Amino acid sequence: MLKTAFNVLFATLLAGACGLTGAQSTSPYPVKPITMIVPFPPGGVTDLVARELAKRLSDGLGQPVVVDNRAGAGGNIGTAVLAKAQPDGYTLGVMTVSAMSIGPHIHKSLSFVPAKDFTPITNIVNTPGAVLAGVKTPYNTLQDLVKAAKAQPGKINYASVGLGSLPHLIAEKLSFDAGISLAHIPYKGAAPAMQDLLSGVVDLSFESSLTNTVANYNSGRLKVLATTGSKRVPILNNIPTVAESGYPGFVAQGWFGFFGPAGLPPAITKRLNEIAAGMLRDKLVVEKFDNLGIQADPQTPEQFVKFLQEQDRIWAATAKGLNLQLD
Repeated sequence: MLKTAFNVLFATLLAGACGLTGAQSTSPYPVKPITMIVPFPPGGVTDLVARELAKRLSDGLGQPVVVDNRAGAGGNIGTAVLAKAQPDGYTLGVMTVSAMSIGPHIHKSLSFVPAKDFTPITNIVNTPGAVLAGVKTPYNTLQDLVKAAKAQPGKINYASVGLGSLPHLIAEKLSFDAGISLAHIPYKGAAPAMQDLLSGVVDLSFESSLTNTVANYNSGRLKVLATTGSKRVPILNNIPTVAESGYPGFVAQGWFGFFGPAGLPPAITKRLNEIAAGMLRDKLVVEKFDNLGIQADPQTPEQFVKFLQEQDRIWAATAKGLNLQLD
């Protein structure tokens, strides 16, 4: 059903690109400030990326773009706010894989339907994660870990930031692809999970961003066995990807995308996309994002729809394999 809805949305976008109405092409936009919803608290990576985008949009559109942090429920609260907004271009949002691609497959009671309630504008960044090991473990490569896990099914444990979180699903996807069984220890957040990895309470941790990983790796407090994106991360360029470590095609990473509510006029979508894509091709911005361990990923609206279809397929299969329902 979701795939069908995405296909309908894709066709709508193509039709809009081919023939805009005179009213859409001549209507003034914008004539007042714009709100940018971020479904997480200030200070995190999502917020930093959104504020960079808000600044570029403000410069390009000639109106203030105000960031509105609507945190809670793993991003679902802010995402629901955008879904209910008027499609006039004055309420936009930076949404993430957790709510848009994973949430529909592990929550029965979401108040929004990602494939129907939003207008995809562009992906902004991909956020590769990593497979981490404690310094006291004997694992120095992903191959070491897989070999040990096959010899000791269910004995090696790993921390995640919570049941149904992106790191949890990344770990289970890798376990499935590698044919191994690991013991999951869910934590209530990234800080306690990382602390127990550093102190040796748990063997492994799966991370969905590299914000805390790089500093601890550089100080020798943990091992990075592999990163989970489609390509190596510049700030960890000596670390292979999971795909390079024996699992071709493996990609399991987060992303932050730029959306409007469903029904956003194609002319506005196109203009917003052009400004965002220009930012994501700016060498200074790319370098800034690289230093945060995230990768700029400008796409056309049509490309972004196809990307969302693929993300939905990947995380639906992973969630189904776990038989995971959180409500």
